[in-house]
Amino acid sequence: MSEYRINVRFNLSDTEHTAIIDYLNSLDKEKYRSRNQFIIDAIKSAIDYANRQTSDDALLEKFREILKEELCGISVAATAPSPSSEGFNIELTEEEKQKNDAEALAFLDMF
Repeated sequence: MSEYRINVRFNLSDTEHTAIIDYLNSLDKEKYRSRNQFIIDAIKSAIDYANRQTSDDALLEKFREILKEELCGISVAATAPSPSSEGFNIELTEEEKQKNDAEALAFLDMF
C-alpha cells in the first residue's frame, strides 16, 4: 500500500488549536476508527461543501439572469379601481414607489 503523508503542526498557545487537539484526543474510536480517518472525512466534507457552494452560487446567478431577462419585457400597469376601493387613495407616493422597488430587489437578492 502506498501512502502520502502530511504533517500538521498545532500551536499550543493558540486556543483554537488547543481546542482542536482536545477534540481529536477525545474522539470515539469506535465511531471514527482513528484520528486520521476523522481528519480525512472532515477534509472531504469541507471540499464537498465548497464545491456545493460554488455550484449553488453559479445556479443562483443563472436564475437571477433568467429572471431579469424575463422581467425586462413585462410592463406593469395599474388596473381600474374596483368598486370596493372607492374612497381610498390607491396612488403611491414617490417615496412608496422607491420603497416598493427596494423591497422587490431585496426579495430577489434572497435567491
